[in-house]
Amino acid sequence: MGESSNTTGRSNWSGGTGRTCYCGSIVRIFTSKTPTNPGRRFLRCGGTQGQRCSFFEWVDHEVAIIPELLQRMKHVEEENLLLSASILEIRESLKSLESNFKIIKTCALLCAFFVLYHAFI
Repeated sequence: MGESSNTTGRSNWSGGTGRTCYCGSIVRIFTSKTPTNPGRRFLRCGGTQGQRCSFFEWVDHEVAIIPELLQRMKHVEEENLLLSASILEIRESLKSLESNFKIIKTCALLCAFFVLYHAFI
């Protein structure tokens, strides 16, 4: 498995391991947030920024299903966008129908008043 490039801002620290790295600092566990290794846990030197040694080790093996899940997630997001667009179209149609209904209702009331008016004259 390859090493991580720059993990700054793309990982979550979840604690120490009790192990020490090359420089004697406590090794810490992080979770990758990179697009290429999302959710993978790795160990890294726990030293302060700029004073860390190059210690790096994956905690878990790369899971082959992650790319498939990312593809499914992309498909679901695309479908969500299409459904959102459909919902907007339906809402616009509903507004138009409501407006037409008000016009028809008004016309029906006017016709009823006209018929009643002429019935009593």
